[in-house]
Amino acid sequence: MFMKLISYAHVHHDYRQAAREAATVPMDQVAGVIAKYTNTVEDTENLVRYPYNVSLRDIFYFWMAPTLTYQINFPRSKKCRKWMIASLLVRMFGCLSLMIFLGQQHIMPAVMEATESLDRLQPWHIVERLLSLGIPMTYMWLLMFYLIFHLFLNFLAEILRFGDRVFYKDWWNSNTFEEYWRLWNLPVHFWLVRHLYFPCQRAGLSRGVCVFLVFFFSAALHELIVSVPFHLPRIYAFAAMLGQIPLVALTKALEKHPLWQSMNGGNFLFWCMFCIVGQ
Repeated sequence: MFMKLISYAHVHHDYRQAAREAATVPMDQVAGVIAKYTNTVEDTENLVRYPYNVSLRDIFYFWMAPTLTYQINFPRSKKCRKWMIASLLVRMFGCLSLMIFLGQQHIMPAVMEATESLDRLQPWHIVERLLSLGIPMTYMWLLMFYLIFHLFLNFLAEILRFGDRVFYKDWWNSNTFEEYWRLWNLPVHFWLVRHLYFPCQRAGLSRGVCVFLVFFFSAALHELIVSVPFHLPRIYAFAAMLGQIPLVALTKALEKHPLWQSMNGGNFLFWCMFCIVGQ
């Protein structure tokens, strides 16, 4: 919710800046001023314009909408399809059932056995148990991704007639870690680009510094999500996210070599890291 509030406040701040500057330029330059601050050009008469969008109904809709980035005019579908809602609910129930089955039958026994090996200080057994967790944890992560990003977000979008249903792209075909972080979670990616990356660029920072600040913020957010619910004030999630920066640089460098491209090595390395280290 706090990311939505930041987006709502930031977008309206930009619109106020654009309105003040637009009042001092000729009419043929107004569209350029709006694009400068809001990354869009709104010149259609049928669209709601600032400040007429400021209302409780508007902010309540944004709070419920499956997006983190505010805009005055969201794309809307013509009607709410009840058969689609029923289909999504059935699939969510099936997905949750599979996740419970995997957790109870495959993940928890392996975790308990790994804990016993840890108590007895048997490092090879610990490694073996952790590797045996790779497949069920990967399936669990994929089911969780499908449940949240495909089923639940589409469920909210269908109820609210929210027209933009692109919540992810084909991250499983990623050849570099940069592609993965750019494609797997589009709502967060768009928020980081709109409210962190672009403002840093407008402030005169270099592209490398902007990318580092984005990863630093994402690392702090991941650490907050892990530490607060589990009462574990560690820096594991923070360090893991910052560790993605050299991986991004490494995979981008390897992708430039023709032999690496012909072997599809980038995607192979991505899935090895994803299934073994990432889980």
